[in-house]
Amino acid sequence: MSKENRHFYEFGPFRIDTLNRQLRRDDQVVPLKAKAVDTLLLLIQNRGNLIEKDELMQRLWPDSFVEEANLTQNIYRLRKALGGDYIETLPRRGYRFIAEVNERNEVAGDVIVIQEKTRTRVSYEEESDDPADAQIIDLTKHRDGGPRLLAAPKSRRRWLVVSLIGVIILIVGGGVLWLRSPGTPFTSVKLTKFTTTGKAIKAAISPDGKYVAYVLADAGQQSLWLRQMATGKELPIVPAQRTDYYGLTFTRDGNYIFYVSQEQNHPGVLYQVPSLGGTPDKLIEDVDSPVTFAPDNRQLAFIRFGPGIASIVIANADGTGERALATTHSQDAIRIGPNGVLPPSWSPDGKVIACPVSINSSQWDQTIYGYQTKDGAGQPLTLNHWPTLGRIEWSLDGNGLLATVIDSEAGAEQQIWFVPYPKGEARRITNDLTDYRDLSVTADGRTLITIQSEKKANIWLAQASDLDHPTQLSATSYDGLNGMSWATDGRLVYTSQIAGEQNLWVTDPKGGEPKQLTAHAGFSEQPAVSPDGRYIVFLSNRNGQEHLWRIDIDGRHPLELTHGASDSQPSFTPDGKLVVYRSHNTNGSNLFSISIDGGEPVRLTDKVSFDPNVSPDGKTIACAFRPEPTKTKIAIIAVSGGAPNFISDVPACYGRLRWMADGSGLAYAARQAGIGNIWIQPLDGRSPFQLTHWNPGPIFSFDWSRDGKWLAYASGSLTSDVVVITDTHR
Repeated sequence: MSKENRHFYEFGPFRIDTLNRQLRRDDQVVPLKAKAVDTLLLLIQNRGNLIEKDELMQRLWPDSFVEEANLTQNIYRLRKALGGDYIETLPRRGYRFIAEVNERNEVAGDVIVIQEKTRTRVSYEEESDDPADAQIIDLTKHRDGGPRLLAAPKSRRRWLVVSLIGVIILIVGGGVLWLRSPGTPFTSVKLTKFTTTGKAIKAAISPDGKYVAYVLADAGQQSLWLRQMATGKELPIVPAQRTDYYGLTFTRDGNYIFYVSQEQNHPGVLYQVPSLGGTPDKLIEDVDSPVTFAPDNRQLAFIRFGPGIASIVIANADGTGERALATTHSQDAIRIGPNGVLPPSWSPDGKVIACPVSINSSQWDQTIYGYQTKDGAGQPLTLNHWPTLGRIEWSLDGNGLLATVIDSEAGAEQQIWFVPYPKGEARRITNDLTDYRDLSVTADGRTLITIQSEKKANIWLAQASDLDHPTQLSATSYDGLNGMSWATDGRLVYTSQIAGEQNLWVTDPKGGEPKQLTAHAGFSEQPAVSPDGRYIVFLSNRNGQEHLWRIDIDGRHPLELTHGASDSQPSFTPDGKLVVYRSHNTNGSNLFSISIDGGEPVRLTDKVSFDPNVSPDGKTIACAFRPEPTKTKIAIIAVSGGAPNFISDVPACYGRLRWMADGSGLAYAARQAGIGNIWIQPLDGRSPFQLTHWNPGPIFSFDWSRDGKWLAYASGSLTSDVVVITDTHR
């Protein structure tokens, strides 16, 4: 042990600790990635002086070859965290820290110095004409020689390289993923598929690992089942009904299953049912997440949303004695529950409840916070940030958390990670092309279960005069999943996913090779082609948040149009001058319009509304409208806004609205018994009718050609099954 001198820099309300590489605003830690902190330190240490970009990159990544986009992203994160005018940009040259800084030294208490292993970082990248297009693949080589994939590939060529490396890492024959990190959980794991129906959507494992409870979704209904791990014997717990399950949780003793279900347009309700079957008991209403239990099983916690607020609520296990432990507001820098119905997780020592949060009002900047059960005080549990956090669970010993994470802003698949606590580098447990959407861990910490899901689709083309005989247009398995739009020249713009990256492509249905329009700049989806054929407006998070962007029809000259918290679902007016879209924040979604050249948006609705589509004559907008918190209807409003004219209730399992070319009705995709078809809602008061009679799986997106003679749609499969992951190292 030794006494250690600690050096601090102070500016404005901020204080940066050079020893711990930690930034604080007043008394609150500001979550930043380590490389962003290093960038800030370099700027502060050279305050008042210009630091050239090349010098910054050389000092921040001395052993790597990286593109300028990595530095730009660090500066972007710092500006979001700091606010104000602290960092000055000198175009084409570099950056300068311009605020007044005070320096302080303090003597710390006894410090135990731990020697950490070193490692060599090797980075590979491709050349690009645009620095923002640069992406890095990190292959970390430990001293023991075991390679490890750290980042998702960003192109076809790199994907082939990484796939070969992945074959070396994966012991395919034994179904084992191999990661060398002795002393931490799930470093060597075995994956076993537990269900094979493709219809399991939620799951939980009993603390003793003997039983798995799961939700089966079939024909528009959901049911709760229990299966014995050793024998495979199944037992129905709750019969099929038209409801949505938020999630399942076993009590710590395994005697009961607690589940939250929600009927359409109603708040979630918490129930408990004996694990081996019985009558469910209703406990608490207005519950917006699955529950987590205290170590002594006497209390539970969950998330509850209100107008502009989100709270962690603690209650007794019998549903009595509710109290809000912590509450955040829509304008707060830290916001609880950024991704909806995800549960908190109670630590093994009972002192902390962990919860996903968003940072600085950014939906795409998320981390894990811990809230003290004694007083509700919150602080970050990790310095790692991700675009999207999912389910989290504490490890048995409390030395870390398991989390489902999307770590790439290109919209890659959600994978399972281990996040060390109180410090350490987060690492992947899984690394493949499927999504993992749930987590549940046994009491001994050796087994976890998750839901492994996968969507596949192809684009099909049908003549309006002969809808019963469509032809397949695309050949890959991930085309059109997140949108398509016809251009005026008869070409089709659509989304496609290759190597985990989702981009825009364009193809001519009459023949020719598809052309890629976007690359290496976050995800790109929901394309809308302007009526004059000049532009494409689409959703992208290339700057860290979900905004609408405009590009030329050939993919050049990107322009950021909107700057809301989360903007999506663009639709053009027929003259091409305005884009109508949905903007979402913690208060809900509303419709706005904005000029095709950007500028100040105009608000069109004052109640929750989404899924806009402008009519062919440009006078009205069809949308989904929520006049009350528990009711959603199809409505039509004037293009300038105003009171809605309600047409009908929103159908179950419906897709986006599209006007018919003649303006006589609205088309939407709907699923019945797992079969997707196009339905029409006439505007003359008649009931909706089924337009197509296909027999595919779900329809993910569709669009009519400009003349109404052709219908393009993406249809495929959506499968999800329970997977058991066993820690073979322990």
